[in-house]
Amino acid sequence: MIRYIFKRFFFILGVLAVFPLILLTWLDIIIFHKNQGRIFSACAEILSICPTIVGIYLRKAYYWAVCTNVSPDAHFLLGSMLTHRENVIRSGVAIGYHTFIGYADIGENVLLGARCSIISGKYQHGRPGQRVKQEEIEEEHEVIHIGKNSWIGQDVVILANIGKNCTVGAGSVVLKDVADNTTVLGNPARKVNI
Repeated sequence: MIRYIFKRFFFILGVLAVFPLILLTWLDIIIFHKNQGRIFSACAEILSICPTIVGIYLRKAYYWAVCTNVSPDAHFLLGSMLTHRENVIRSGVAIGYHTFIGYADIGENVLLGARCSIISGKYQHGRPGQRVKQEEIEEEHEVIHIGKNSWIGQDVVILANIGKNCTVGAGSVVLKDVADNTTVLGNPARKVNI
């Protein structure tokens, strides 16, 4: 109980410390009607380089205040960053060093290793045919879902959904959806039996 009280106390201190950044972000949203996000990106970059436990509390306080639904019990280690406000990150999630997250819905108790990337779908920079024909590129953003209790190893790139209770081996590239209770490994990631 005392540990919970201390955590909430430091979380509130974090909210107070980043309140100017929260205010700037909300003003940007109100004025530009969610079309820009430049202030959010700038604040996320600034906060990503704050070291130690102080940085963890500053990042979690900021994301909790400005994102769709970020739990105050999530942990964002040094260099980790959300690239969009429309994220859902639930309780017990630990995001490793220098991990970047696009649009994501991450379940409870998910552990993401260092230098992971959750890309907002396979076609966020347009489809290959559009680039070849030099057509106007239509960005297609997709929310990537990661089920609860999954473990994502270091240096993983995720472009598809991952089910509950899954393990993704270090260095894997996930291009296809991963079913619940599955272990995948490799580039592209394939199911393995352990």
